[in-house]
Amino acid sequence: MPPAPSQEGSPPGPIDVVVGLGANLGDRRATLHEAVRSLRGLGEATLSFVYESAAVGPPQPDFLNAAVRLTSALEPLELLDRLLEIERMAGRERRERWGPRTLDLDMLWISGRSISLPNLVVPHPELGRRAFALLPLLDVAPDAVDPASGKSYASVLAALNASGVRRATPESFDFG
Repeated sequence: MPPAPSQEGSPPGPIDVVVGLGANLGDRRATLHEAVRSLRGLGEATLSFVYESAAVGPPQPDFLNAAVRLTSALEPLELLDRLLEIERMAGRERRERWGPRTLDLDMLWISGRSISLPNLVVPHPELGRRAFALLPLLDVAPDAVDPASGKSYASVLAALNASGVRRATPESFDFG
């Protein structure tokens, strides 16, 4: 019998979560703007800088990436449902793995928690290999650590080549 899915360290009360945002189709800035407006309705939000980088996967336009740190009363699976709905409202169509998309929302990290379920893995399984996700995460959660290893994400980023990721805005994205 396979091991049961785990949702370790599930304290009651609000969660401290960083959601990664990405867009590479259409009006990327407008899409991120609307996504952040929607995310603000889910809890107290802190915004990162916006970064631009080449896409991972098949040939496609460059991505704009950002992160929002939320303090939310939603449980992780309920938050995932809301993120998927925001993606759908932005016209997201899932056609090809790592293909172009109007909006991508991922739970990158939840403070002190690790989740391994069939439809949700947090920290994001690719986080430690993606400078385009770590840079905005560290803007909003500079002391974030991997809950399994205890290793700081700042040290993980220091070991990566982040030269292809450039800040797209001089200050944090203002969504007024």
